[in-house]
Amino acid sequence: MMALLVLGVLLAAAPPTTDAMERSAAQHVGREFERVGRRVPVEDPKLSTAARRLAREVLTDYTTGAPGLFTLTRAVSDAGAADPSPRTLVIRAWVPRHAIETFLDRDDFNGERASHFGVGVAVKAERAALVLLLVDRKADLQPFPRKLEEGEPAARTLCGTLVSPLRQAEVYATWPDGTVHLVPVQKRTPRGGFCSRLTFAMHGTYTLEVVGRAEGGPEVAALFLVDHGTPGTRSASDDAAEPTTLEDARGALYERINALRRAHGVPELSPDAVLERVALDYSTRMAKEGFFAHIAPDGSTLAKRLPSTARYVRAGENLGLAAGPLAAHFGIEHSPGHRRNLLDPGFRYMGVGVAFHTVNGRQEAILTEVFTVAPPATPELADPQQEAYDTLSRLRASRKLPPLTRNAALEALARAHARRALELDQPSAQPGEAPVHDRVFEVLPDAGTASVDFFVVSDPTAIPESRSLADATNNRVGVGVVRGDSRRFGTNQYWVAVIYAAVP
Repeated sequence: MMALLVLGVLLAAAPPTTDAMERSAAQHVGREFERVGRRVPVEDPKLSTAARRLAREVLTDYTTGAPGLFTLTRAVSDAGAADPSPRTLVIRAWVPRHAIETFLDRDDFNGERASHFGVGVAVKAERAALVLLLVDRKADLQPFPRKLEEGEPAARTLCGTLVSPLRQAEVYATWPDGTVHLVPVQKRTPRGGFCSRLTFAMHGTYTLEVVGRAEGGPEVAALFLVDHGTPGTRSASDDAAEPTTLEDARGALYERINALRRAHGVPELSPDAVLERVALDYSTRMAKEGFFAHIAPDGSTLAKRLPSTARYVRAGENLGLAAGPLAAHFGIEHSPGHRRNLLDPGFRYMGVGVAFHTVNGRQEAILTEVFTVAPPATPELADPQQEAYDTLSRLRASRKLPPLTRNAALEALARAHARRALELDQPSAQPGEAPVHDRVFEVLPDAGTASVDFFVVSDPTAIPESRSLADATNNRVGVGVVRGDSRRFGTNQYWVAVIYAAVP
């Protein structure tokens, strides 16, 4: 009888296994969602695999704070999932039993929007960690490799289906050299299905992103990493300490954005006070009203949020949501679609706003980044023609093409062409006059080819890239700029003619 009693005490004192703790945690997730009358999320084996990996790393590599977003993305991706920025709950304990006991007392996660979850437990010596991942899945992807060995086929097809209400899938890839590629969607189905053929032309780590559209604007539906050959190295700064004030956040984010642009040979951006106010107001509004989208609940967009008197012409907006502003920006920087804004050579000014708030007892940062081609409150350009030349030079340099030589004869033709086009209110026609190409060959008899671009813009710095600009054989240029009113194009518009020629 005494032996039985002793055995009973020993059994009671035995620590629970990791499997038992994970089963108990999963049951608790279900009970909590049922208790508040919400649909119970589905337990996903891939997310559970990622959660176990994170739990092990919590006990070894990340002994303070939660794993950074890069670590989280890598773990989820390597496990075969593709959910961007899962909600994460991390519990550490010096006694393994206390980890599950603490989790069973938690009821602060059942308010999350969640369709799937994963839970993982790791034990090392006397310490234990429990990690819960919650996601609101927005795309179901067919299996896709996360690792391509040398010698394997370098082209693969990615197929999947967007979860309603998302539609119109777009696929982006950031290559190991940092360039962003929009991958054509070869096949679509009425219910959000898509397929894209991806090419892995160099060794390193690729970031793949699927974007869908809904009433709130574009949303990242899936995000994962693919290593071709040797994977890319991780920067120690990817999981850096988070700023806790707006001033510190702006300083850190501006440095990161411009460091990225410097690395890719793109001109740095200048902070602008008006853009900072626009960005902060929108972050604050999203935190206060409880939404996260490029289109606000009242239907307003970035164009409406910018001052109506500002000379912006073209603008871009990035949104990020995470436990801190750097983690939010990491999601932006490693999202190919958002990365295009960060590296756009036409943008010259930026503003960043961060709203810090608490959700279900957890700290959260909502980040808004706004970019424009021109500063606000600039009523008149001192030299619009020079601004146009400078813009062409930046765009040309961004393509790593030889600079264009400014030519006085082409400039005179371009100025006359712009003036005549404004008089006729017709950019592409000049009745009764010889074609511009013929006049180019008259003033430059040695020219092999000639081409003309014409733009009507509210700012000459907003001249877009064109086929003529990207033609490496073109080596001469002339720009003509006039400003005036038009019934077709509005008041105070710049009429810009750009004439290119290739001279041996």
